[in-house]
Amino acid sequence: MIIYDNEFLPQAGALIESAKQSIDICTFKVEFTSHHRGRNLMAFYQKVFDKRASGVKVRFMMNWNTERRACPSTNKSAVSHFKKNKIIPRILPRNRCCHAKIVMVDAKKAIVGSHNLSVASCSRNFEVSYLVHDQIAVTALQMIFNAIYKASSTI
Repeated sequence: MIIYDNEFLPQAGALIESAKQSIDICTFKVEFTSHHRGRNLMAFYQKVFDKRASGVKVRFMMNWNTERRACPSTNKSAVSHFKKNKIIPRILPRNRCCHAKIVMVDAKKAIVGSHNLSVASCSRNFEVSYLVHDQIAVTALQMIFNAIYKASSTI
C-alpha cells in the first residue's frame, strides 16, 4: 500500500496500535512540539509511549552526530522525551548517518519510506512511504534492523 503526504500518521498510528510484542522505529529526524501543527505527530508518539507502558518492547534509532554535522537540532531535545517514557534511543557507530525511515511492528508489518517523524514530513513535504505486508520482505527488514541495532549505542 502506498502512503503519501499526510496519510502517514494515520497509517503509522494504526500500525503502532496493532502492536502486541514489539515496535522498531528508525528515522533521521525526530520532532516534539506543542505547536498545533504537531498535534497529530504528538498523538503518534503518545501511542508509542502507551504501548511501551503496556509492556510492548520498543526499540528506537535516530540520527545523531557527536560533531553536530548533518543532525537535526530537534533530535537532541527529543532524547529526554524518550527517556522519560523508558525508551532509550540508540545511534549508529562512528557518526554514521541514520537516514532510513522504518516503523515495524511484531516483525509482521512495516512502513518504509521517506517520512521523518517531524511536522514538515507529516504535513507539508511531499513524502512517500510503503506499507509492507509481505512476510519475506518484513523478515529480511527485521534482520537488517536487528543487525544495525546491535551495532548501535545509547546516547
